[in-house]
Amino acid sequence: MKSWLAGKQNSSLQKLTIFIVLFGIVFGGCGTVDLKVRKNLDHPNIHPNTVAILPFTLAGPTPEGVPVHRLFRECFFNYFSYLGYVDIPLETIDNKLHAAGMKNYKEVLGFSPEKLRDILAVDAVIKGQVLETNNFTGGIHAETSIKAKIEMIDLRTGETLWETEHKERIYSGILSPNFVEIIQDQMDNAKVHQALYKTAEMFSIGIMMKIPDPAAVWQKEIRLPEIKSIETNLKPNQKLKPNDRIYVNLIGDAGLKGSFGIGSWKSNIPLKEITPGMYSGSYIVQESDEISSALIVGTLKNAQGLAGKRFYKHGMAIIEKSSLN
Repeated sequence: MKSWLAGKQNSSLQKLTIFIVLFGIVFGGCGTVDLKVRKNLDHPNIHPNTVAILPFTLAGPTPEGVPVHRLFRECFFNYFSYLGYVDIPLETIDNKLHAAGMKNYKEVLGFSPEKLRDILAVDAVIKGQVLETNNFTGGIHAETSIKAKIEMIDLRTGETLWETEHKERIYSGILSPNFVEIIQDQMDNAKVHQALYKTAEMFSIGIMMKIPDPAAVWQKEIRLPEIKSIETNLKPNQKLKPNDRIYVNLIGDAGLKGSFGIGSWKSNIPLKEITPGMYSGSYIVQESDEISSALIVGTLKNAQGLAGKRFYKHGMAIIEKSSLN
């Protein structure tokens, strides 16, 4: 080892070390999402209650023509749904916009707050613009990135409540612990749709950490149903197949209406209260089911329509489409 480190070889090692450091600097992650809150939302009368996530727009071409704006919107909704807002299903939003004459998703950018509130009957909307996307695999480096601008607009006043412009990047390369991991990361990155969804997922998680959650504000004025815990049989990176069953158990306030959802893909799956405060239910994967990754979100709703939500943190629903289809 000493002889290998001597002379010119020592110089080569130093150069390699510098290259590794620079490689980490150039291709490292972009840090946490910098979300700017434009208005104090500490009062329940100011905080919007109902929120619609508008169709995201796309500024330019995407890798292999993947509709990143649609993929990102779905992923964002999956995470946004566990916050304390009354969120509107994406399909409902799209149907209302089309019924109002929207033929192209970019047209929604020209709609005034008054028009959007009249069409959607919500307090606020979230607009998303995918500004730039990239997916590259080659040599010792693999990288996927999404740059986007996300903002919440209060339709009651026309004000921007919060906004962020961020570039999320996932990479692998020479800094990976071993060669096998590099190869695996590059194989995963070559699956463009999957790589972009994973990047959108990391972007969404970063935003959720910063978005003001009205649940804490409204808790002072009204008592939302409490969910103490939610458990499922899902394991990290587990891929479900037809006839597999997703079990969900939830513990919370007794005597309420319980349900769970699989991201924005499927909602209102009933949970039965088997003992006071303990709710249980399941979903059987069908032959036609397919989803890249989605949160399991549990809901308890009282007679007044107030809902408490909680998501399962330790696993996502990943359903592979049956090869028979």
